Amino acid sequence: MPALLHPMRNERGIAAAPILLFTGFGLFVVVIGLVLVSSMKPREALVFEPTPIGPTPAPVQTLLHDTVTIDSQEQTAWRFFDFDRASIVLPPDTAGWDLAIRRFAVIAADAVADMGPVAFDEVTEAPAAGFVETSFGRDTINAAIDRWYSYSMVSHLLEPNGHVYVVRTRESRFAKLEFLSYYCPGVVGGCLTFRYVYQPSGERRFE
Repeated sequence: MPALLHPMRNERGIAAAPILLFTGFGLFVVVIGLVLVSSMKPREALVFEPTPIGPTPAPVQTLLHDTVTIDSQEQTAWRFFDFDRASIVLPPDTAGWDLAIRRFAVIAADAVADMGPVAFDEVTEAPAAGFVETSFGRDTINAAIDRWYSYSMVSHLLEPNGHVYVVRTRESRFAKLEFLSYYCPGVVGGCLTFRYVYQPSGERRFE
């Protein structure tokens, strides 16, 4: 009996091979089709004009709600933002910067806490712990805010991950922020837009 069953098992295996082959080829064709269709779709994203850079204003005195778009298209140069002056600051006047941005990379002069995927208005107070300091070196990085985005395989665009972050500034003050977009008009990458609330008093409350 074993001698009779053995050829039958081989025949079934041989018959199943073309089915698996055609199934795999069909899946390959579907994936290629999806990639081609997604590449032909118009690129759509929320876009913002870069915030103009003017004279450096006086330090903020009261709770501030604002939205800023930083043109960080340059591949090698960092762009700096100072919450205390609610302003983009340019070299050589960058001693008081709080955030530095280069393309999609974001670091803090001091530390950042990731509050997770929560509604912006739900974060009413800076946490007492959980801040991650920036690691300065050959690969300067702040692990708390480094992955503020997700990459869409369909649109091939960077999209904010929906997290809210709290930045502790050099002066031990606090700002909460949420990223809105990474794109300039024309869906050109490198215009990082975020809204924020800054508390200049040093208190943890954002209300």
